[in-house]
Amino acid sequence: MSPSLIALPPALPAELLTWILSHTAYPTTVLICKPRAAFLESLLSSISPPDEPPAPHSPTSDDDLPSSPPNATTDDSSDPSHSKHPLLLKTLNQISISRHISLIYIPTVSHYRAYVSVLPRPSKVSAPPDRTWEKKGDKKARLIVYGLVELHRNTSEWSAQGMGRSLAGLVEAESRDGRGVVCLEEGIWERNEEDLEDEEVPMLNGSVRRGGLGNEDSGWSGRTVEVGRIFAKWFKFGKPEW
Repeated sequence: MSPSLIALPPALPAELLTWILSHTAYPTTVLICKPRAAFLESLLSSISPPDEPPAPHSPTSDDDLPSSPPNATTDDSSDPSHSKHPLLLKTLNQISISRHISLIYIPTVSHYRAYVSVLPRPSKVSAPPDRTWEKKGDKKARLIVYGLVELHRNTSEWSAQGMGRSLAGLVEAESRDGRGVVCLEEGIWERNEEDLEDEEVPMLNGSVRRGGLGNEDSGWSGRTVEVGRIFAKWFKFGKPEW
């Protein structure tokens, strides 16, 4: 198992982008395992707390990170409840770092595997100046995959066989290009649900779910395995930094 292969706990979209801007190395490629429109909707929801309306602005191109602050004529900056999220502020730091971040939207498992198999080499654009707090070994190019497990859900690849094949592509990319690879899922506001690592999936593609009343007697036919054990074959589990 390589220390360059890390699995992190789930994070909200806003937490993910804030972490990338603040604590990751460059150049960074981020594979968002959902359509662009769906990700932006989740991002705006995570910027605004559940009891507040979504932020009024959204990016207009794939390369833009949310950066436009609310219109000054409709925002009372003196009211703390209307304070802007850091991602909505176009700072010099965000502008300079965004040149070194590539966001790729992956709608299906087939798209994901095709892209990873021909993954472009890391950009040769000079990285931002070194940061004194960076740990040794953090300066290599990084590939971040967001929502890989959910991408497999409700498909014929929802199995240890299907997810193992997808993870093997990341292991190959890490070995080929020397990238640091990070995998994590999209988080939710309520964090008291069952840990995704403990969720059971069938061993093989095409397994059939047994019927039952509610959760009673329902499940997968044949052997099952926890999602966490699939990742543990190659990945080291890290602690959240958000």
